[in-house]
Parts: sequence; structure tokens; C-alpha cells
Amino acid sequence: MSEIIGEPEESEKLEKFMSFFPYPEFKPQQLPVMEFVSEIIEKEGIGLIEAYCGFGKTISTFAPVFEAGKKVLLLSPTHTARNAGVAEALRINKVNGKKLMVADLRSKSAMCFMFQGKRFSYEACWKVKKFKQCPFYKATYYGKDLSKKAEKAIKQAEELVFNNPEQIFSGNNMDKEPNFFKEFEKISEENGVCFYETMKHVIKKADVVVLDYYWCFTDIFALLKMLIDPKDFVLLVDEADLLIDRLYNNLHAKLTFQGVKDLLSQSKKIIKSEENLEDEKKTLSKADFEFLKEFSNYTVEILRFLPQKKPLLPEKLMWHYVSGFKKSSQEAGLEGVIEFDDIVKNIERITESIDSSNGSEKARFRPHLFLEKLGKIRRSEQHLTFIPESQEEISIKPFEINTETLSSGLTSAETLEQFYSTILFSATIGDENLFMEEFGLNKKQTKVFKLSHMPHENLVLIIDTELDSTFKKRLENAPKYTEKVKLLLEQDSSLLVSCCNQFETDQMIEAIPSMESGQDNENLAAGKPYAINIRTKHARSTNKASKVRNCIVIGLPLPDYSDFYFGQRKKYLEEKYGKKHAGKLINRKAVDLAVQLMGRITRDLKNPKVLVLADKRYKNDYFLQDFYYEIIPKYLKPYIKIVGNNQGLKEELNKFQKKNPTTST
Repeated sequence: MSEIIGEPEESEKLEKFMSFFPYPEFKPQQLPVMEFVSEIIEKEGIGLIEAYCGFGKTISTFAPVFEAGKKVLLLSPTHTARNAGVAEALRINKVNGKKLMVADLRSKSAMCFMFQGKRFSYEACWKVKKFKQCPFYKATYYGKDLSKKAEKAIKQAEELVFNNPEQIFSGNNMDKEPNFFKEFEKISEENGVCFYETMKHVIKKADVVVLDYYWCFTDIFALLKMLIDPKDFVLLVDEADLLIDRLYNNLHAKLTFQGVKDLLSQSKKIIKSEENLEDEKKTLSKADFEFLKEFSNYTVEILRFLPQKKPLLPEKLMWHYVSGFKKSSQEAGLEGVIEFDDIVKNIERITESIDSSNGSEKARFRPHLFLEKLGKIRRSEQHLTFIPESQEEISIKPFEINTETLSSGLTSAETLEQFYSTILFSATIGDENLFMEEFGLNKKQTKVFKLSHMPHENLVLIIDTELDSTFKKRLENAPKYTEKVKLLLEQDSSLLVSCCNQFETDQMIEAIPSMESGQDNENLAAGKPYAINIRTKHARSTNKASKVRNCIVIGLPLPDYSDFYFGQRKKYLEEKYGKKHAGKLINRKAVDLAVQLMGRITRDLKNPKVLVLADKRYKNDYFLQDFYYEIIPKYLKPYIKIVGNNQGLKEELNKFQKKNPTTST
């Protein structure tokens, strides 16, 4: 079992972290969290932290890392969260007189000057670099070294970060979000150098590197390791509850008809452009084109004739390709049988030839990667091979990721071990044992810190157990949920209503004329009602709802049980672990979604807030009993009130209103 650390004794050595802490005082429980992080780093271990939105998790992890003499690699799925990491480093520079360099590397498409305002493609970028047609890339290097222009751009950025960090914030207000990425973009453009390549060199010397998850959990981890030594860094994973979902979404291989068609088109174009060359100088032969054409035809046959939304045997797909090539060889009067491995190698050779072709872009698709995966999982029971209803691709998805080898050649847990130490933090971890089980973490070696309370005196979390939003009852319950929303609006017009899908969201907006969609608003005003779909990116990772006073989550946002892959994964987990444990694994994210949305409201710790979870399953589920209640974060438990109907809801609202009067507008 992992060790769960609740409230370590407050250290007397406050000054231990003060040299890297840019605020006049610690928030409640920040010091214990810093001590926890410090202990994890000292033991070169892995730590999990669950703390409420607005706690200051970023600085609480940064300060111990710098105090230990290590650098920070912060992974986050959003630009806002990565900017928050940059902001803390800049504040440390300003207040504590440090010289921490920061780096924020994003996708090439977001950092390209060459194709600015035009359609960007990685192939086009590769091509203009290869043929020295990009003036920005050419200006960045002098041979293999950085040019003087690029060095000048980096020095200008350092001057700003080290000596004038306040200028990176709008209006020199360091309480706002920084504009480091935009400032460095401006500096790079003024010097005429490649923004992306220059930022890569900043990473080599940076103390704080902020990146998206994919930099560590895909094959480009190899590129990152060419820029840094992971052992110099403590890996910080922000919004860690999202990482598992991201891995499930990325850990799949697919063979698309369009991809094969594009590859065929590229090879045809090359053959035509080289038709006047001698055979030994040609990149591709007509035999290569015919091979790809056959492969394309067999792929079309699979997509057309094999059943959709049914598990497919990998060996059957492999046999289909082998038998197809065998039949065509016999018809041509040839002897011998091509093996599956030879098909893979042949397609790999063709794509590599396309890559090396003069005048060509890189291969737009690499079918051999799918075929290699197909061969590896041919006898695996924890992978699903299937054709979706669209009939446009063949997909391979894992049922579990804890032992899955990523495209980097490492498992998720092995990736974390590449760094000196790792801290994963979020407002919601849920059941830490389930989290570690899914991720593949060693429970004995992983330490956990969960906050027991939050310093909010004007907060109530009401669990309304009158209704449950099971699929069969949704239409029946819709008007009843509308009544609950109207009841809340009678108390206060400042309300965010979260529904579990877009259909319900649109219904709610239609039922209440004063209600607006919260998804297209930059910032939600304090005195209006809004509705939002909890499954969209707008429902979390943004602080645009911080001024809203009240929030209701209608229903329990469970996964889509009608999804074919989900259904097959559910069946696999039930057979392996039993129905109850499988139910916990596949549904554990539901409460995370609700709490993350409410965290947008409770981030403001000073003003009165009313939160409502409107579904009886938050208290007791007919199958998983008190599971959903137990994984509500510990820091929210002291604020919970249970009601059974609208009368009880109204009474609790009245009590709260009398204690914390607000002016409804």
C-alpha cells in the first residue's frame, strides 16, 4: 500500500523555501506540501498531490525543486497552466533576485513564421528546410552552430526574463497571465530567426521548461532527451488526472484508407517525375508502386467486407494481406510466398525512399507502423482491433495502459523513472490506488498527499439525492432538473449549470430564456446564468467562471456506454477484475469532471459559493454503493449537506443566504 500523508507537522525552518518563494506568506498547508515534495525529491521518488483549485500547487512544487538544486520540467495539457508555471519563475526572479531562465516549446505550426497565415504542414516545413528555402531556418544556424542572430535573440530574452520580468505581464501587473511565449515570438521575428529552433536552444540552458504531455509520452521524447538530461530535472505533471485519458487517446494505432491513398499518390508523383532517369538513379520503381497499389486494394477489401464495430482477430488481418499477395504472385506465374514481416519491411523501405526523394515531401503516412503493432499484439487479449462505424480506418486500442509500451519504447511508469524525481498533482486524484493501478505506478514506492480541508468559510456543497440521471430517466427527469435550476435562480441569478451532454445543455438554455451558453464566452459575468456541457474543454482548465457565485452539476457524467470501444473495454475489465472493481476503474473519472468544473467556481476563496451535485448516485449508487461519495476530495467533505427533494434544497439555500447575503442582479 502507498503511504498517504495527511498533515505533517509544520516545519520550524520556514526559511528553507523562502529564497524561492515570491510571496510574503504561505497559504494554509502550503508549507506541509513543500516539505512533502522536498522529501520525495530527496528520496528520488514519485509523489501524488491532491489540492483544491487556487491552492498554489505550482509554486508549492517549484520552490522545493529549486531548493534541492534541480530544474523543473512542467507538463500540462493547456497553455494557461503552462503560463502559470512561467509566471511563478518570473515572480521568483523579480522578488527573490534569481536568474531562472524559462522555455515554452509548442507545436511547430504555432511557432512558424514561414507559413504564417498559410496552411502549415510538417512535410512542407521539412521540405523548405531540406532545400534551404526557409529564410528563418537559414538565419538561425551558422553551419551546425547557432548564428549570431539567434544568439542575440536568446540574450534579449534572457535580459527580459532576468532583469525586467514584470514587462512580460500585461500592464506590468505580475498578478496577471504572462506573455513570455508572445514576447519571445516577437524577439525571434525581429531577428529573422526560426522561433521553434531558437526555443529548442533555450531549453538546453533553461531552469524551467514547460511542455505539453506529448513531449514525454510519445516517440518525440527522444528529441527532448537530445536537448536535456532528464536526471537534471524534477518532472512536474499538472492536471495529472487528465494524463491517463490523454494516454488512452494517444495509445492507438490506425490504418486509414485516406492515408494509404495519400502514400500511393505520392509514389505515383515521384515515379512520373523520375521517368527520364536511369533505373539505378530512380527512387521508386513501378514494382514499388504496384506493391502499394495492391496493399491499398487489400485494405479497401478489409474495410468494405469485414464487419464494423466487431472485434477482429489480428492474425486474420495479417492472413488477408499475405493471401492477397500470394494470389497475385500465382496469377503472375511466380513461385513462393511473401511473409507478413516482408510486407512490413517492403512498405517501410518504400516510405523511407519517399522521404529521401528529391523534390518530394516526407511520406504522409507510414502503414508499416500499424502493421508492426498488429504483429506485436497478434496474441494479446488486452488490445482491441476493430473497424469503426465510419469504415474509414482499422484501429488498435489497448484496454489497459499500465503495461503498455509507448511509442518511445517505455511504459508510462518507466517514463517517470527517467527523471530525477516526479510529482503528479491535480485538484482531483480520486481513489489513489485506482489511479496508480491504471498508470502502472508502484504503490509501495509512491507517496500521496491529500489536503483535508480548504480555507473557505462561505461554501456549501449540496448533494441533492431526489433524482438520478440514468439514461432511461433522462427525458422523464429533464423538467424536474429545470425546476431545481429555477429554484437556484430565485436565490441568486449568478449560476453556472453543467449538463452531461450538448443535447441537455441546449434543452436547458431553451427552457430558461435568460440563460446563455457558457462555452463561447471569454469570461462569465457575475450576475448571469450560464449553461455548459461538462465534457468540453470549456468546462475545465480555465478560470473564466471564477466570478460566478453558484454552480449546479446536473447528473453524474459517466462515460458513453454506447461507445463500441468502451463496451469492449468494460467487458475485458469485468472478466479480469470482476464487475465491481471494473466499474470503479471505468467510472472513476465521473466525479473528477464534476469537481474540476466546481473548482472553476471555488477558485475564488473569499466570496460565498453554493455548489450542487444533483444526482442521488453522488451519495449512494445502486451498484457501487458509496464509491462516488468516497472519491469526492477530502477537502470538500466538511462542506457537504445532503438533501432529498426541492424543499430540502430550498431550506439549505435559505440558510446559506441568511448567513451570506448577496445581491441578486
